[in-house]
Amino acid sequence: MKLTPYHSKYYAHELTKRSASDSIQKLATTLVDAQVDLNPHQVEAALFAFRSPLSMGAILADEVGLGKTIEAGLVISQKWAERKRKILIIAPSSLRKQWSQELADKFFIPSIVLEAKAFNAQIKDGNLNPFDQKDSIVICSFHFARNKDSYIRATNWD
Repeated sequence: MKLTPYHSKYYAHELTKRSASDSIQKLATTLVDAQVDLNPHQVEAALFAFRSPLSMGAILADEVGLGKTIEAGLVISQKWAERKRKILIIAPSSLRKQWSQELADKFFIPSIVLEAKAFNAQIKDGNLNPFDQKDSIVICSFHFARNKDSYIRATNWD
């Protein structure tokens, strides 16, 4: 089913009201507590990610300032509600804390920002793979992910 701009706007309105609609009820129920004002293109992007033909995810990329964090937050909220908690966000260094804050403030989802200091502290505390978190989304930079790729590969991501 191809969504028209009208349908996207309708779904965005329904999600903002926190009431479910038939075709995206699953997504709507995960946003009951979310603190976001949705735009139609954000809903459309999240639905695209759910319909990814490879079922392994999607890359959300558009112009700056159109709400990719919100789009990804919609997808993450759904996965979180499905108890799929092994999620990794790799972002530019300057945006790691922003991602963590947005997930906490808008979606009430806990996260951990992994950088050298936090990584080493977890290793010292006995966690042999700090990327393997139970109830927190892991956020790290591109550079850090590249340097710790063996740990990332050893983690069974959802």
